[in-house]
Amino acid sequence: MPRPHLTVAVAALALTAACLADAALRSGDFPHAAATRACGPTDRPAVAIYLATVPIESLAPRPPYIHITVWQSLEHLPGGSWRIAAGGTTAAAWYYSASNDFEVATVGHLMVSSVLPDSSIQGSVDVTFPAAGRVSGAFRSRWNSRALLCG
Repeated sequence: MPRPHLTVAVAALALTAACLADAALRSGDFPHAAATRACGPTDRPAVAIYLATVPIESLAPRPPYIHITVWQSLEHLPGGSWRIAAGGTTAAAWYYSASNDFEVATVGHLMVSSVLPDSSIQGSVDVTFPAAGRVSGAFRSRWNSRALLCG
């Protein structure tokens, strides 16, 4: 015999869990951003962008956070657009739910509208992670200058 109360309760619980999982990665949940020099897979210049839930005090932000790397120098970013994919050759993204627990984005897109005189980067990102879900929205990352030698 069907139990309508149980069915409704299970459906409500599943819907709540789906909404919570989806809401966990809205762009507004990552209001803090920083960027710095990085090295690409062939030791050429790259830029790393970090999106975090709390202010970024170091380049290993407190989880959860998103790390995006685009294999271009800072000077080549303005007006650029890059496809993000697992094993991609132009950009990649990782979602860190804990310091040593991360997943690689399966698909996405990074657009940089401008690099300001202080090297802050303005742009937008739309990226999807297998378990964590989708993040989409604008960002403005402050520049964290550091010496880095690639190669």
